[in-house]
Parts: sequence; structure tokens; C-alpha cells
Amino acid sequence: MRRPLGCFTLSALVAAVLVVLAMAGAAAATGNGIFSPGQLSAVAHGGPVEGVRSHADLGGRCEACHAPAWSSDRMGDLCLACHAQVRDDIASKDGLHGRLAATEANCRDCHTDHRGATAELTLADPRAFPHEQTGYLLTAHPLRSSSGILGGPGSGISCRSCHPGSPTVFTPPVCASCHEKLDASFMAQHTATFGSTCLACHDGVDRYGKAFDHAKTYALAGGHAGVSCGACHKSATTPAQLQATSTECVSCHASRDVHEGRLGTSCAACHTSATWTDATIDHDRTRYKLQGQHVGVLCESCHTDRHWTGIGMTCRSCHAKDDPHARQFPGDCASCHATSGWKNVAFDHATIRFALVDAHAKPACVACHAKGRYVGTSRSCSGCHAGDDKHRGALGKDCASCHKATVWTDAKFDHDKAAFQLSGAHLGVTCLKCHKGGVYKGTPKTCSACHSSPASHGSAYDSGCASCHTTKAWLPGSFTASHTFPKAHHGADGVCSKCHPSSWTTYSCARCHSNATMSEHHKEVPNFSLTTCASCHPDGRKGG
Repeated sequence: MRRPLGCFTLSALVAAVLVVLAMAGAAAATGNGIFSPGQLSAVAHGGPVEGVRSHADLGGRCEACHAPAWSSDRMGDLCLACHAQVRDDIASKDGLHGRLAATEANCRDCHTDHRGATAELTLADPRAFPHEQTGYLLTAHPLRSSSGILGGPGSGISCRSCHPGSPTVFTPPVCASCHEKLDASFMAQHTATFGSTCLACHDGVDRYGKAFDHAKTYALAGGHAGVSCGACHKSATTPAQLQATSTECVSCHASRDVHEGRLGTSCAACHTSATWTDATIDHDRTRYKLQGQHVGVLCESCHTDRHWTGIGMTCRSCHAKDDPHARQFPGDCASCHATSGWKNVAFDHATIRFALVDAHAKPACVACHAKGRYVGTSRSCSGCHAGDDKHRGALGKDCASCHKATVWTDAKFDHDKAAFQLSGAHLGVTCLKCHKGGVYKGTPKTCSACHSSPASHGSAYDSGCASCHTTKAWLPGSFTASHTFPKAHHGADGVCSKCHPSSWTTYSCARCHSNATMSEHHKEVPNFSLTTCASCHPDGRKGG
């Protein structure tokens, strides 16, 4: 017979049951106290949560914080079930717990209990707490330990110095209560200027305190050095508003602008921060540089009534009354005159499309501009030389088509520009051969105007010489017009007189063809004549 294991013997089983009963009785008698590692904290901060003032009120209710082994809940889930504000901060990533990236899984990293009735629930080790994650550094507020400032001698502050009610709560009046003791007058002025929302500007590094270097943003020099902050930073209560303060002069001084806005907003172009009256201007930086006699002129000579802008920059703006030309020239005086003096004149005549060259360069201005009249002077040759025209106007007014600006006799005409171009024998002919009596305009262009028709032509061809002749020579001639009848017919070989014995406009076939023979051959042709053969034989062939 096999013996059972020792733990399954009757005595062992009875002993186990008695132990369980004893533990259950002890738990019932002590309110589960036999499982507690220590007393719950009775420290209370703020009002009750879900009717519970402190964890000590939960004594005996272990299930309020500890989930059963078979449950999927964690201890952190039970924490957030009561502490709804913390749960909301975590969800919105706002508040202290939202900034510290707290979760339902890490509540016990900072908060533990069962350390006694007077123990804090928060494991408060200031040296380990990441205060910078709250958005406020403790650089300017060192913490105090039992032996003084943590990490150094002297006195500091404790957490409750700024958080008297709760570590999670901060109110700005706490700042004033301490800093008024340090410098009451400064705090009164500072609060009046920037308000009492200290955290809007200060982040614990004290970036806008005594160590702030204003030169990194805007150097305070001259008259700016003694001005209070609020004089420039009006109603600025946040870093963004402080940094957005304009550095333009007009943002503060517009109401005292003696120029009434006429010079724009760049005050620093003339003034310095030392004083308003100590002003200088570099006129070269404007659109009008001072040169010549303008350099020594008083400002008010041009800027009357202290008008500094909108002043005309043309000479006429100031010198209209000095104009000896009686407003003939709409342009600027500087096209002829220099700022060194009115009499320093240099005019480029070529700029008005009439360059003074050769013989035109010698005469004085009044030779063409009588009585000082410059505007409207004719640019044509006839405007001055009409009395010298030997052609009596027959060739028009464009003398330059033949003559140069040197002398009148230096003339050359390009006949190719006329309606009759010279070629062949015409090139060596003098002008007067064709232009009788020096009359050039209206000269006819036909051959017969100069060349009479020879007797051999009779009344034929009228003036159409070019049909047979060229300008090289009269002979040999060659008919170049349309000729439907073959010129080489029956041995004519281009000799016109063989077919045209008396006139080039008529023909006769009788020289080669007998009238009797042809009449016999053309009995069937009514009114047959050897002077009308081409009507039936246009190409000189039989059977036409």
C-alpha cells in the first residue's frame, strides 16, 4: 500500500484549514490590518475628494486603492478614478501632471502611502524633482535644505515658500509678497507698468532682470539711457509684447515731430539719440546731390517754410524767375548749364538731331537763332539758305540730297535715288544735256524727250525705243518685245527689213512669196492679201 504525500495527510490538511480560518478571523478583527505595511497618511491638502479628506479615511478599504489579482485594473487606474482633475490634466497634457508626462502606470513613482499618519503622500526630493518641466526653472530661486541652500551655503527657499497651499497650486501674489520685502519701490513701479502676472514674463532664469543686456535687442544710448521701461514698452505684459515693441523713432516720438510727417519716419537719417537739435544730413543720400554753387546755399533758400519733402529737383523749381530764354525750353536747364555757374554753357547740338559739323560749326548761335529764339528753329537747309538757292525751288527743300555741309559746290547726286537711273552711255553725260537751263524737276524720262526718232522708223514705235535698243549704244538693236512670228522664217535671220520693208508696224510676205502664186493657191480665201498672212499662219507654217 502506497503512503500519501505529507502535505496531503489528514493532519496537514486540518492544519491548513485552521491557518486560513485564523487569518480570516484576524483580518476581520483588525480590518485587514494584518496585511498593511503601515498606517495611511492623514495629511490633507485642499478639500475632500469623493468625500475622502485624506487616505486615512480609507483605512480598512484596501480595494479602494488595490485591485484584486484577477482584475485587469492597475493601482494607477484606481488613483485616477478618484483624482479626476489629475486624470483630465494627463489627457489634455496640461497642468502639473500633464507637463510631467504622468500616466496611470506611474502614479506610485512619486506618491506612496503606508508610511505613517503624518507622512506626505508625495516623495518630495527637491533635488530630483524636474521643476523645469513645469515651465519655470529654479535658477534664480535656489532651494533650502536643513543645512542651507542645496549644494551651497546661505539661505534659500522651500517648496512651500511659493506653494503654501499645495505643490500643484501657484498664485502670482506669492511673488509680490517676497519681492516687496527686497525692493518695495521697484515692485510698486514694476507692477504698475507690467501688471502682477509675473509668470507672463519671468521663467525663473530672470531673463528680464538686472542681468538683461538691452544692447542685444536695442542699445539704450544718449537720451534713451535714462528712460523708464514703461515709456517705450507701454501695456506690454508678455515677452512677445515686449519683443514686439517697435524700434522706430516715430513709434514714440510721432507726436513731437516738428516736421509734421513731411520727412517720413527715418528720423535717424538726420538725428542721433543724444538730442533732437544735434542734427546733420548727408544730402548725397537724397535724390539730389549738392554740387557747385549749391553747396554753400542755406537750406532755407530751397526749403522755404521748413518744407523738407516735395521740393522740386529741377532748376526751374528755384530759378524760373532767372530764365533769360522766356520759357522756350520745356526741359531742364542742366542740359546746357552747369551748377558751377550760369555762364558755363555746354550744349551738344547733336542731341536735337542737328549736329553742327563742317561749315555749320563756325557761325555764332545768333546766325541761325535770330533774336535769341531757339525753340522752333527750322532744321531744313532752306530755313536759312532759301536766298542762296540757285535752283529757285525746283529741286525742293532737301539740299542735303546733293550738297554737303562743307561748301555749295561740293555736290554729288545719286541718280539711283531718282525715278530715272543712269546706266550705259547715260553715265558719262553732263547734267545739263538732259536738264536744259538748269531745270531738274519735271524732266521727262522718255527716250524721245532727248532722242528724236530716225527717218528709218517713220512714224513707227512712237517713244518705245527700249523695245529694241539699250542704253549702251543705239546699234546694234534687237527687238526684245513679244514676237509670235518666227524671226528666222524663210531665211530672214532676224533682219527686220525682210518682212518689214517700209514700216516696223506693218509687214509684207511679197518679198519671198509671189503674189500671183499665193493668190492662185488661196483662191478659196476671201480678200486674200500678202499683208495679212499671219492671221492664218501665226507661226509661219503651212496649213494654218
